[in-house]
Amino acid sequence: MHNLIEFLEETCNIWGSCAAVDADDGTLSFNELRDAALRVAGHIVGIRGRSCEKKMIAVYMAKGAKCLCAMLGVLYSGNIYVPMDCRAPINRTKLIVDIIKPVLVITDAKGMRMLADAGVSADIIVDYDNMGELALIEHGGLVTATLENSRDVDPAYVLFTSGSTGVPKGVVIPHRRVINYINWARDCFSISSEEIIGNQAPFYFTVSAMDIFLCLATGSKLCIIPEGLFSKPDKLLHYLQEHDVTLVFWVSSVYNHIAQAKALDGVGSLPLRRAWFVGEPMAVQSLQYWMNGLHDVEFVNMYGATETDMTIFFRVPKGVAFDGGVPLGKPCANTDILLLNDDGGCVDQGEIGEICVRGSCLALGYFSDFEKTQRSFVQNPLHKDYIDVIYRTGDLGELREGLILFHGRRDHQFKHLGYRIEAGEIEAIAAKFPGIKNVCVLYDGERRQIALFYDSDEVVDEIALRRALMADLPVYMVPTRFIRLDAMPFNANKKKDRIALRKRYLESGD
Repeated sequence: MHNLIEFLEETCNIWGSCAAVDADDGTLSFNELRDAALRVAGHIVGIRGRSCEKKMIAVYMAKGAKCLCAMLGVLYSGNIYVPMDCRAPINRTKLIVDIIKPVLVITDAKGMRMLADAGVSADIIVDYDNMGELALIEHGGLVTATLENSRDVDPAYVLFTSGSTGVPKGVVIPHRRVINYINWARDCFSISSEEIIGNQAPFYFTVSAMDIFLCLATGSKLCIIPEGLFSKPDKLLHYLQEHDVTLVFWVSSVYNHIAQAKALDGVGSLPLRRAWFVGEPMAVQSLQYWMNGLHDVEFVNMYGATETDMTIFFRVPKGVAFDGGVPLGKPCANTDILLLNDDGGCVDQGEIGEICVRGSCLALGYFSDFEKTQRSFVQNPLHKDYIDVIYRTGDLGELREGLILFHGRRDHQFKHLGYRIEAGEIEAIAAKFPGIKNVCVLYDGERRQIALFYDSDEVVDEIALRRALMADLPVYMVPTRFIRLDAMPFNANKKKDRIALRKRYLESGD
């Protein structure tokens, strides 16, 4: 295989009439999903023509069946899709559009108004609902042309994540990475067409690749769970019951939220067979609550980044207590994990080193930013014999008894509600606010609070500051606490003294 559309092509030959997607905006069989995607592809080719060069095409729509059809349609056209968060501040959306310079933006009526207000040229905006039909007789030629011009190293899509300089960075993901990842998951966990997958992750979030392409590769059904249910534990669990969901791959915070609400206590039996979690570390108490409530469910901890997808996994055994947290586990197939010290050498058993990744799982780097790419995707320091690229995650890990354990970050990045956030991006936006001299962001994982410290010679309107941050940052990145300082503390190296700030934060209470 060398193109992700081959998953859907093969599945249509076997399970074409079976249900593929169930969402608020539509229910589609695999054949209907393919036909809708090809309609999009035909429209793109009709506007742009065919070219050996892959073009960026943004998809600016709420998560659902239509959005999925649009993304797959871009792949069928031989181009690269960029899923965008239509709930993000329009300033951030415009910034991403300026970075990728898409040849087209596929959206709906609501999105057209928002993009127009942001100054995006009407010449590149396409209304999904007003695309013309593509004659079925043309399908075969379009698919053949796309596959003939595809290579597995070609980009399939670009996902934007938080950037430390205040500018989001676009991670370029090739077809081969997702093909490798999905084939591993299908074989490792024996996923069949009987599976029903309950999707939580936004389509602009790397975790969604497992949900989408595992469905397309196995003939399993994808249920796109309404986003509002994730703040209502009882209704969320009832959704799983009503839709017979057997597999979920959710960020740890969702499991923690349900555990804190004790929602499993009153729901009765669930059809779940597999519960996978990812993102910030899972609270041991939450995991124990889930395992005590669902005895026959397989729980799996997954670890990865947008730059690597899932690279380490751990099947959680029953009846085991984890005093130091749930292990990350062992590398996935075709993946190598190196734990390196500051000198670029491997750490010894029981020592802590930076988690570095090599293998087909790697992204192609950051879109239009070779300098940042070369800082994170580097030559394997263990040899200089040939090009051997590794990705430096910035996470710290330890190998103990054959399992990799997580030991936090070596920089100021953190995971919040499953999202990877650079403290520097929040700081860069806050520093522009009138009257503020210095800013520093800390994260409290236990309380799930983002704290912003600032010093100022004048009184700062924190309500106005919050509004300013919301104009440029997604809601999940907006600080939940603001702490004013008479003066920002600095250490002997003239860097912000985060140790002193964390002490101040703990002393300041909730």
